[in-house]
Amino acid sequence: MIPMRNVLKKALCLCLALCLAVSCGACYSEDDTWAAKHGDDVMPIGAYIYYLSSAYTEAGNRVAATDKILEGEIDGQKSKDWMKDRALAYVGAYYFICDKFEELGLEMQTSDLTAIETGASTYWPYFKSRLEAMGVSEESFKKAYAEHNVRARLVMLAMYGEGGEKELSESEMLDYYKENYDSYEYMYVSKSKMDEDGNSVALTDQEKQDMLDSINEYADKINSGETTFSEAYTDYSYETQTTPQHETPGAAKKSEMHPNISGALPDMKDNEAKVLEVDMGIYLLQKLSLEDRFKEVMEDATQKEDLLVEMKGNEFNEYALEQGKALNGVEVNEKAIGRVKVDDVVTDKNQTGASVAPSSSGDGESSAAESSETE
Repeated sequence: MIPMRNVLKKALCLCLALCLAVSCGACYSEDDTWAAKHGDDVMPIGAYIYYLSSAYTEAGNRVAATDKILEGEIDGQKSKDWMKDRALAYVGAYYFICDKFEELGLEMQTSDLTAIETGASTYWPYFKSRLEAMGVSEESFKKAYAEHNVRARLVMLAMYGEGGEKELSESEMLDYYKENYDSYEYMYVSKSKMDEDGNSVALTDQEKQDMLDSINEYADKINSGETTFSEAYTDYSYETQTTPQHETPGAAKKSEMHPNISGALPDMKDNEAKVLEVDMGIYLLQKLSLEDRFKEVMEDATQKEDLLVEMKGNEFNEYALEQGKALNGVEVNEKAIGRVKVDDVVTDKNQTGASVAPSSSGDGESSAAESSETE
């Protein structure tokens, strides 16, 4: 089901996966403290290092599993060169986002400023020692991660939202929703029970059959309109003095559903109830109207924004990166950047491709910090 996430949890693909690879930091002279300038803004060298470490993480998912990340190739380019180019592209993307933010007349609301502060303060303690070892200060982290994320989300929503230059129609969003989601409710009853000693034991064949017959009766009552799913769940719980597992009404991505559920829904009609018997238990499943659920999403500003980000986050990522590369007025401190080596953000130089942990966002987007949470 579409999660109600805070702004940073739904950060765009543009906003990077925090690389956990670290090494000893280096000491820099005053001239080495900044990486780029654009207008009145100065990008600290620590922000560039953060981007470089993130580029290393990204490269790990692009280099073949048989190759060392530092020695592999990405799109015909040596991986180290690709990482350096990628880090600079993120610097450019940051400035493109800032310029676009101003062009669109956007303003930081109190909630946005709070999201920046909260995002940085939440993740910094987890990665402080590792990032500082690379030469990334808390302020650099805040700029490259938290501020970058919040600004990117706001710009993306303005561009793809109502009245934006890349506005998505409701019909486009509905088509995407139908292709990727389904709506349902279910309860699941195990074919085991607890004995007097608190041990889990299998039901007898007769107990299993009685349970199946009872659940089938409730499915029939739901399909005939005699009762609702909620009433059936309540009645079954009271009747058996148990609390079956209950998935409340909502929508979920088809790719994230349990195979037992995703396999049954395509052949069901809206509001139809069906009994699914599996090895370990029995499901009472009801398919719900996806269009009704979609209307609820459209009426909730946060959920609608989350769906927009899910749909167009990757596209916006690439757009911002390309626009950033062509952005005029960015002064790059080649000397300072040249002193930062890819090896400085790596602990295991023998790390092979496709083994660096990917972002935990799961919605086609990368979170800017490596989160230990699951959706």
